[in-house]
Amino acid sequence: MGSVAPSSRFLCRAIVSKIDPLKAKVVVELGPGDGVVTRYILRRIGPNARLYIFEINEVFIEKIRANFLDPRMTIIHDSAENMGNHFREIGIEEVDYFVSGIPFVMLPESLTEQITNQCLSWLRVGGRFVQFHYSPLLLGLYRRVFGNLKLEVVALNIPPAIVISCEKLSPANQSLISHL
Repeated sequence: MGSVAPSSRFLCRAIVSKIDPLKAKVVVELGPGDGVVTRYILRRIGPNARLYIFEINEVFIEKIRANFLDPRMTIIHDSAENMGNHFREIGIEEVDYFVSGIPFVMLPESLTEQITNQCLSWLRVGGRFVQFHYSPLLLGLYRRVFGNLKLEVVALNIPPAIVISCEKLSPANQSLISHL
């Protein structure tokens, strides 16, 4: 748990607005908690899209299982750091969107960097990593890993939140940005 209150509808809408439903075939949610954002993701994605959820807390997993009976969703009871093993087993070659609610500021920076680097490696070019936080402490890390980021502040949330969106750039565009 990274917050004192559930994410507001304003925060949830800001997060899922970063998902283009026409491009979202494989969406991965990291650290969904009790599924507040999950509900908005399922409303946003199309009927043929797939949502894979990584959660380590058994209580949250049971709550999500009880509240969502959606055949597009697969719950994986494991840490996001092991995503590659699951993707290879399932046959996923690339991910269109990562939506993360993992409270990275509470984790060792090396683990945060490992998970975000894995997200980058699994993202398709043009895909997005979307993270929400309550502090700007890790903006430098996201900029370093992805080479770009866009911010949206959601004041109508307790506490106010920041939605960070990082797009995977083509190698040529990534090279241009790294030289700036």
